[in-house]
Amino acid sequence: MLPTETPAPTETVEKPVETTAQVVEQEPEEAFDKDRAMLTIHKLREFEKNAKKELKELETLKAEKSKRDEAEMTESQRNQKRAEEAEAKAAKLEADIIRRDVIAETGLPAIFADRLKGTTKEEMLADAQELAKTLPTVKTAPHLSASNPNGASPNETDAQKRERLFGKQGNPFDMESIKAKGGGVVFNK
Repeated sequence: MLPTETPAPTETVEKPVETTAQVVEQEPEEAFDKDRAMLTIHKLREFEKNAKKELKELETLKAEKSKRDEAEMTESQRNQKRAEEAEAKAAKLEADIIRRDVIAETGLPAIFADRLKGTTKEEMLADAQELAKTLPTVKTAPHLSASNPNGASPNETDAQKRERLFGKQGNPFDMESIKAKGGGVVFNK
């Protein structure tokens, strides 16, 4: 909330409190005054600069206070604080492990791990089963694979692939294989 106009420090302005309806009735609309508008803009910019400086100073003071409070803590208080932080971290890790186990057990996608509700494994399992009921199931043909529709082996070499696609090729210079296939030109010796 920025004030539109601040009085000078030497001035003391005391006006009776008026409602907006009284102000509208009393004051006719003023004409635009460029100099007064620029003066107001400059005052607002100066106010913003001061507010930013004060905000930085406030942040440094808060940081110093927290350091001072930390230094004034007794050793037992520091140990208590560390123990509470360690317990909170351990509880979070334990809950994450349970979520991971429940996701693996139910077969849900891992993205749903954060959405599971409950504190115990049984509660999370029940929630995961309810969540699994709402997910659509995808049905695919059992004999076809999207990445391997013709049943070829993924470890197939290029020579094996050519043989599978074009049949067994013989040596074009072997006369016996040429005769066996019923082709070629045979010269008498």
